[in-house]
Amino acid sequence: MTLEDWGWNEKRTAEFAEYKDKGWKPGRVIRPGRGIYRIAAISERGDGLDEIKEKEARLTGKALSRGEAPAAGDWVAWREEGGTAIITALLTRKTVISRKVAGEISREQILGVNVDVLFIVQALGEGRNFTPRGLERYVTMAWESGCRPVVLLNKTDLAENLAADLDEAESSAPGIEILACSTLTGQGINGLKALLPSGQTGAFIGPSGVGKSSILNAVAGTDLAEAGSVREFDNRGRHTTTHRELHMLKDGRLLLDTPGLRELQLWGKEESADTTFPEIEELANQCRFNDCRHEKEPGCAVKEGIENGSISNDRYNSWLGLRKELTWLESRQNENARRELEQKWLNISRFNRMKKKGKEIW
Repeated sequence: MTLEDWGWNEKRTAEFAEYKDKGWKPGRVIRPGRGIYRIAAISERGDGLDEIKEKEARLTGKALSRGEAPAAGDWVAWREEGGTAIITALLTRKTVISRKVAGEISREQILGVNVDVLFIVQALGEGRNFTPRGLERYVTMAWESGCRPVVLLNKTDLAENLAADLDEAESSAPGIEILACSTLTGQGINGLKALLPSGQTGAFIGPSGVGKSSILNAVAGTDLAEAGSVREFDNRGRHTTTHRELHMLKDGRLLLDTPGLRELQLWGKEESADTTFPEIEELANQCRFNDCRHEKEPGCAVKEGIENGSISNDRYNSWLGLRKELTWLESRQNENARRELEQKWLNISRFNRMKKKGKEIW
């Protein structure tokens, strides 16, 4: 096994050159923890050759800031110190899957990084959580992350009208590949494998109990993750995965399993929602005014699209709601940034005053 099997490439080699000169080594985060991380890294065998092994690595308090803490899928630089692997730097993140943390705090929670394909898992059946508006939120998250999204409609064995479900998904995720699957019957599992070549990284994202761990086990051909049973009274799956972990499968595929999300609060900018609604985005470019908000302005091509039926009211209202949500989030982010900057200068001012008075600062 080599680092290339974990997704390493020539661009990473070029980026790592400055760290290599310091004697540091590369590794990829398999599972993040509280100060202790599981990484796949180069280890010396003792015969002059190297091999890839999983090992524990620690993060020093002064090494990285809070916002740069390693996440599942990260490439890192590390050094040996007293027989312990110490993470010293993060390499550039190609893609970032994130959401706003639950509650009123406006802070980003990173779910996974350096993912090529993001599989959005939704469950069908009587107790389903699949709704058009919910799917649009996950698609918006996927486009914002930079990953290629694929929608997985899982538990087709419980579907009452699969054709209608597929039509609904295609309307909510235009231009995105939709795959129906079932771990009970095996439907769609080979198709899923075909969408993720060896050397690329895929990740499963979705609400709690949709069957992400069961799909992972089906693709792997073995039990890598604990899978929950289905509750009889509502046909909903039980929440099982409690952490984020990158798995290397026997066939070379890389899959990141994530805990189910009980709620999805988006993280991004106002424009993040536009790619999810291409029919609206296309008409928005035809409005009379460049700053049209697509609500009451004259000459609004989007409002005309609603009137002539080329845009559905449901899609329009969902798009408008997501944009307003992200606009509010962006304003909160700017406010937080302003407060942090003010605090920084207050601290500098205090430092200078204390220094002039000749007092001990610490």
